[in-house]
Amino acid sequence: MTAYVTGRTLDEDDDPIPGTGFEVTEDSWLEDQIRGRVGPITSHPTRAVWGIPLTNGDGPIRTLSVFGPGYDGPPAHYHEESVELFAVEDGSLVMTLDDEERTVSAGESATVQTGVVHSFRNETDRRALVTTEIRSPGRLRQVLPTLGGLAHDRSRDPDNPLQQASIVDALDGNTTFVQGEGLAGSVTSALAPIANLAGYSVCFH
Repeated sequence: MTAYVTGRTLDEDDDPIPGTGFEVTEDSWLEDQIRGRVGPITSHPTRAVWGIPLTNGDGPIRTLSVFGPGYDGPPAHYHEESVELFAVEDGSLVMTLDDEERTVSAGESATVQTGVVHSFRNETDRRALVTTEIRSPGRLRQVLPTLGGLAHDRSRDPDNPLQQASIVDALDGNTTFVQGEGLAGSVTSALAPIANLAGYSVCFH
């Protein structure tokens, strides 16, 4: 069967960067999902993760996520409003739920209730295909695509404390990163007004 690569990162001239993207086999289940998507495939310029949007509108956000081998996941966090469902279609994920680790394999799913501190990673040498659903997404509907754009914005430094503070501010009321993990902490939150004044605000409509 013939395979091709999609989801590649583009360089400054909008040319695909060799070695980026993920492989798709023609006439496969994955290709069917890609053909039925409702928006562009999102990616990260330095991490092996892609998102294929499956729904739009005002309901839950459903996305087919492609987690490449060794993807180490997001910083530990919890949601104040949103419930997340992870349904593994192929491969496996190691999920950490309130400090308990659980391996979720193909055909299995995990639901993350509000208030549960969680993260996830792909420890294997093969990709994982996971349908994720965010119920009651609130501001996440606007913030998540914006964060994807920021990741590709070469004029911005994702490690800049002011940039991180603006992201924390945008997620306020829905998502909280755990103390000591990435974007977390009261110091980062306190920087948000300064970040906004300095032009680091995460703008969305």
